[in-house]
Amino acid sequence: MLDRLAFAAALFFGAIIGPQGSAAMQISSSYREATQFMPASLTVKLSGEIVHGDAAALKAELLRYEGRPINDISFEFDSPGGALMEGIRIGQVIAARPESTSSRIAGDSSPICASACVYAYLGADFRFIENGARLGVHQFYTENELTGSDALAMGQELTSIILTYLQSRGVDSDFLADIVSARGDSMVLVDHQRLADLGVVSQGVRGQSVEYVNYEGEISLRVEQDAFVGQNKIIIGCGDEGPYGITFLQEPPMPFAGPFMVHAGGYDHTIHEFGYIQHGNGETIAGFQITPQVAAEIAGASAIGGKVFNMDKSISYGFAGEVVDPKIRDMVDGCMRRFFRTAPPPPPPTPAPMPRMTRQNGLDLRGADLLANGIRGISLDECERQCLAASKCAAVSYVIDMQWCWPKGYGGRPIQSSGVISSVR
Repeated sequence: MLDRLAFAAALFFGAIIGPQGSAAMQISSSYREATQFMPASLTVKLSGEIVHGDAAALKAELLRYEGRPINDISFEFDSPGGALMEGIRIGQVIAARPESTSSRIAGDSSPICASACVYAYLGADFRFIENGARLGVHQFYTENELTGSDALAMGQELTSIILTYLQSRGVDSDFLADIVSARGDSMVLVDHQRLADLGVVSQGVRGQSVEYVNYEGEISLRVEQDAFVGQNKIIIGCGDEGPYGITFLQEPPMPFAGPFMVHAGGYDHTIHEFGYIQHGNGETIAGFQITPQVAAEIAGASAIGGKVFNMDKSISYGFAGEVVDPKIRDMVDGCMRRFFRTAPPPPPPTPAPMPRMTRQNGLDLRGADLLANGIRGISLDECERQCLAASKCAAVSYVIDMQWCWPKGYGGRPIQSSGVISSVR
């Protein structure tokens, strides 16, 4: 693969030097003072064609803020490209910054970052792309005439430089195949999902991991995310009341102690049973109970995140997005299964009649599932017993020929379905 790419690079050398006489990029910046909720930050806008000297100009612009507190720098690009090596130099200037850095493709309308701009864009720690923004690549070319042997040697050297740079920025080497896939001097606009798959864009997440750990003597699941908003993690364990979580969130300068929510399935779910273990010392530690309804959402999406909101729920801190991994589904669903199977038996007989459930044959209650995959291999009587023992369970739907029990919360939609019996408390 690399030999073919080197050969293609030799034939179509990429804008190694910019067109003579081109105007330099327009570089401007704006500084935002720290507030009680947000740290100090800097935004740098770069637009126009990339030419020799732009990396030095960017350095000079950043030097204007030397000595001022800066927590993060956002670089906004709108450029058709230009000199390839200068684009790499701009990326290296950005990568060398000690602050947290992010890059975005932003402009007045249909912003683009193409050709050499892509290498500058890759310099940031976190790389975003919004709907409407475009990232384009094309084959390498040079205005100088080269012999076959010179072109091959230069192509091999440039391929090595680009691969080394891509790998240093955490980008899959297969991205080079996209770069040389165009024909002639045509531009290829790369699909947003492919950019994410190759690590070109991160959408605010640098890395994440999900692994089983021994937490206080119990096998638990640790979910970690290193994101633009901070380093955060959640420990998921199994308790007597079902799954629970302990979250560790990096705090803003002035953390707020409003409602805690679990983010799952694309929605924020309010958690009523939670408490702050530590707050206001750089890290928020909160413990919370995962309700059956939220457990079903987490298991269904195989994802979880956690956020602390202010009182009017207008801003939050915590996970930038859900961490998605099948182990999350397995852990939460396993906790719920254990909770239902080990639920305490009904109280002993008393003069008052035992609670019973009302059965209706041929009726299915759609939605409101408390378990992502139900409980297989039990009788209808046992299915009803487990529901009666769980305070959150309002009904069950039972698939007769599969001995499949589906505990339900409130809100199931009744429909006619042969082979199914539904029981309501």
